[in-house]
Amino acid sequence: MFSIFELFAKTPNLKNIDLKRYHVDYSLNRLIFGVDNIHFDVYISQQVCNTLKRTASLLMIKHSRSEHFFKDYKRESCEIEKDALRRVCTDILLDGISRAKSVAEVQIDFLGQAALAKMFLAEIKEQYKTIVTHLESLIRIYQLSKMQDQNESFKIKDKLTDIKIHQNQIIRLVGEELFSILADIQVRNLRNMRETHFLAQDILPDDFFINPILHTDNPSDDFFLIEEYVLLGQRSEDPDNYQSVKQIINELLGKTDLRHLSTQGFNLQGENKNDNRKDDRFFDARENLFDSWMKEPDNVELMFNCFDSQEQYVRAKAANYSQDVLLKLKEQTGIQQKLLNLFYRKFSKSHLLRQIVAAFEMKSVYGNYCPPLAPRQIREFLVDFWSRKSITRQLKRRTSLHGKALTLTPLQQTVKRIRGCTIKEKKQYLLMFLKQISRYHRALYNCRILREAMDSISLVTEEKIILLSRGNRSLFEFLIPAERGREESPVSNHVIMKADIRGSMDINHIMRTRGLNPASYFSLNFFDPISAILFEYDAAKVFIEGDAIILSIFESQDSPQGSYSVARACGLAIRILQIVQRYNVKNKENNLPILELGIGICASAGPPAYLFDGDSKIMISPAINMADRLSSCDKKLRKRFKDQNRLFNLYVFKNAAEEEITDTADDFSLRYNVNGIELSIDGFTKLTSEINLTAVNYPVNINDNAKIYKGKVPTLTGNYQRLAIREATIYEVKPETMDVIGETSKKYYEVCTQQEIYDFIDNQP
Repeated sequence: MFSIFELFAKTPNLKNIDLKRYHVDYSLNRLIFGVDNIHFDVYISQQVCNTLKRTASLLMIKHSRSEHFFKDYKRESCEIEKDALRRVCTDILLDGISRAKSVAEVQIDFLGQAALAKMFLAEIKEQYKTIVTHLESLIRIYQLSKMQDQNESFKIKDKLTDIKIHQNQIIRLVGEELFSILADIQVRNLRNMRETHFLAQDILPDDFFINPILHTDNPSDDFFLIEEYVLLGQRSEDPDNYQSVKQIINELLGKTDLRHLSTQGFNLQGENKNDNRKDDRFFDARENLFDSWMKEPDNVELMFNCFDSQEQYVRAKAANYSQDVLLKLKEQTGIQQKLLNLFYRKFSKSHLLRQIVAAFEMKSVYGNYCPPLAPRQIREFLVDFWSRKSITRQLKRRTSLHGKALTLTPLQQTVKRIRGCTIKEKKQYLLMFLKQISRYHRALYNCRILREAMDSISLVTEEKIILLSRGNRSLFEFLIPAERGREESPVSNHVIMKADIRGSMDINHIMRTRGLNPASYFSLNFFDPISAILFEYDAAKVFIEGDAIILSIFESQDSPQGSYSVARACGLAIRILQIVQRYNVKNKENNLPILELGIGICASAGPPAYLFDGDSKIMISPAINMADRLSSCDKKLRKRFKDQNRLFNLYVFKNAAEEEITDTADDFSLRYNVNGIELSIDGFTKLTSEINLTAVNYPVNINDNAKIYKGKVPTLTGNYQRLAIREATIYEVKPETMDVIGETSKKYYEVCTQQEIYDFIDNQP
């Protein structure tokens, strides 16, 4: 029972609850139409089509349980084909991401995903027709042949009838298994790639393709709702139909401060409404103010689940948590109790609570009675006395006609359970109901977006249309790597990296005085380990000096998959330092000298030049000279900074004496670079176009923050490497005393290697 004071209590304040808004910013409004000026022409690799056909066929046999009627079917073949489908789908989606990145248009990636989903759904229906046709053919064969086993003919007929009765369920099961492959690809294989290139709002949610509504033609079907969500009314006068329930929820949320939160910094009325070309096909301009909150099931837990919060409070108190934690949990529980009571009273007054309880309680028994009854008749039996009488008479009449009695005992026991439900149990059922409504609401929203996108796509297969669309540059092709042209494209950009060993002459002298071999030492600790990892970054050696190595990474004009030259150079530089540090640990244990490096990375537009010394090909590039400068270290600065425990390994200063030097492209800055990596300004600019970089402030001390850019580097092996770039100001100093005169407007960039920096940025949102 409620206290009279609860009726006059203030509405709960939700601003302190960390609620999330759900929104999919999907549009194809910047892409060009195909040859019919209505649809987008999409061609998907024939290898994908063939693999999908085989996989869908095997899954259709599996879920229809008709293996007996397909002699060539093998259960292990199903898994083999699923793996093959996963590989080819990954390839074409990667192709789409690369194309989207190369032209800076994320909608190409959206188009590829929607086109693949359309192909999946079409093939599922095609394979259902194929399996029905196959069984019908077998029946005709048995009917025409007197020698065939007629019992087998009856089995085929029974199986065909069963398949037709359970058509919706079979199609849904096949669809869910196929789309789980697509969803798994998105999360496991492609999320890192998309995060490297695209903004967060340009990446579809992980659950976007896990949507049961995609696999049914009637999302309000009773059986579908019971199995996937919760039974709802269908008639407009039903108080529990979807629109009525949604209206009640909106009305109650309107009594909270969520209305004010919904209007802060978020436009729900269609963000691109000024573009009148296609936006209406992908956005519902009539979205309710609270829809973005309702589409996030976790919000239901945060707003209403006082039971879980109460348990957390008890556990926290028993574990002697701080008063702040206990107070926060207590406050959260209070808010949730108020909001749940508000909804409980409204749903009770609307006579919906018994129907909600019955909708969940009936799940375990309704299958025994449907058919001959409809699911909603079962619920009416459970909640309404007069309906119970009528349905009982109906079942008795059926028994007298068919002689097969259906016992009502399970239904009567369910009625008793519903009657005996406590207020707490009813509230728990209400909580479950709200979560299912949230899931259903989100699934409808996502399904509408994807279906409207799929309707706008033409999957072209006719050669004439393909050639016409390709000739008009309106064909979007998603291919596997082998289907792309193999011709070598001209070099568009290149990157040079130089790794220079510090104090190599001293190391050489020390080892020779001990009778040790410095050549093998440098080879085993530096040159050989670096050579072993170059393939991962698509890097090559330019040449090797006694104490340094110069590497290059090229980009081709027509190869967007290789447009990561600076990013991969940065990743390679980090790996080089990690390798050297690993060997240093071993060298210390064996009383051998340790290696210290300085690394410089410079990007240059266009290809390098070459000259030939006999058969030797020698590269000429201004980037080589600049990388040499960036990897250098001033002896005075090295001595000055020696033995200082510094977080960063690179410091660049302007030499005041530079004013006396005539203008030149050379760099006369003073550098401290010991185990540091300097990236040129041009290199950083190019890096921002290669991968998505996010700026964070790293607290160096109480009064100073360092600006760090974080991102991810894709390697050729499919792995991803974290990247942190520090941006710092160049200060002007007197070279004789190293006194700071003042700061300049110039910046320098260090590729960070300290683990604590990466630990910090990993914890940033």
